[in-house]
Amino acid sequence: MHLTFDRLQASARPAILEHLSGLSPDDLFTRFGLTLGPASLASYVDSINFNRDIVIAAHYRGLLIGVVHIAVLQHDAFPHGELGISVDGFFQGKGIGRQLFDQALHHALRRKVNRLRIQYLRRNGRMASLCRGLSTQFAQDGEETACLITLAADDPANACRREMEDGIEVFHADAPAARGHILFIHGVAGDGWQWRENMQPWFAAHGLSSSALSLRGHGGSKSRENQTLRDYEQDVQQVLARLLVTPSLIVGHSMGGFLTQRVLEGNEQWQNASLICSVPPWGLLPGTLDNVVEFMGDPLGKAIAIQAAEGKPAYVNPDNISARVQVIGGSRDRLIPSEVVAATARSYDTSPVMIEDAGHAVISSRKWQDVAEQVLQHLLSEQ
Repeated sequence: MHLTFDRLQASARPAILEHLSGLSPDDLFTRFGLTLGPASLASYVDSINFNRDIVIAAHYRGLLIGVVHIAVLQHDAFPHGELGISVDGFFQGKGIGRQLFDQALHHALRRKVNRLRIQYLRRNGRMASLCRGLSTQFAQDGEETACLITLAADDPANACRREMEDGIEVFHADAPAARGHILFIHGVAGDGWQWRENMQPWFAAHGLSSSALSLRGHGGSKSRENQTLRDYEQDVQQVLARLLVTPSLIVGHSMGGFLTQRVLEGNEQWQNASLICSVPPWGLLPGTLDNVVEFMGDPLGKAIAIQAAEGKPAYVNPDNISARVQVIGGSRDRLIPSEVVAATARSYDTSPVMIEDAGHAVISSRKWQDVAEQVLQHLLSEQ
């Protein structure tokens, strides 16, 4: 049997739900430890955070027949994961669960998620056999077993503190004798984890502490009804007010780049900024609504899109920004294409920095370090 294994993204939610809905009641009970109806299954699938979770599918002839999901969490300085596996009834007993399990462990190690927790029913002998032979601790509570797996020791260089500040999730990375501090602002469908995973430890190793927030309704931050662009600006201002050190640099990606410009406007306190695949200072106008559609599944994007559709686009006047602004784009970005990047750069009297073979999600791609090096160069050129 020839199988393919793929890391899934948010676009796979319907396929995951279809797979889970096709499981027998007994298989669902074995997977989740309780009986789940259609609404609960849909809620579970909607709750998957594809920015930080590890979700891998097994496909046979194009059909999704199994899924492993590691929900990546953080309560101390390091991430850990909670793992669950499901396989279509017809394909059970063929070693597919083992292959999904091995794939998940490989991805977890690569992502530095070194501790995994697996909770399963005592009757689930297949899961028990998967856990044996690893660096594992077991805890029994009636019919339930908790398996704690340590894949590797946590690396102190990967430490980031996670804090909740008035409902806003913030990741803080410290650097000994820090020579500056960076505030990272994510974009649509993102959260603070996109910076926490790679960039924050990288900048800490280069002598720069940092903070990365998850805007309301994103990541671990609380959601509120009828959120507006001004609400998201308030999230940023709230985090800035609580920082013990004034940031040397504000970095924003996508819509987070637009929020960065809004924060900079009329405020001479901020000296440096980097805009990565950023919405331009003139915002998203009605004429660009073909692109706006891609934002509509996210509350931040929805707030901007509604303003644009109503003919009241948000915008920034670059003449009111005194900071040194760096403008970075991806050569393969279809959402913020190179001509928009170039126009944004002209607005700030600078030259665009293009990352070759990079798309819009460059900060979460293999090109993230290319971006980090450009941002570091921009900051150091001022010092």
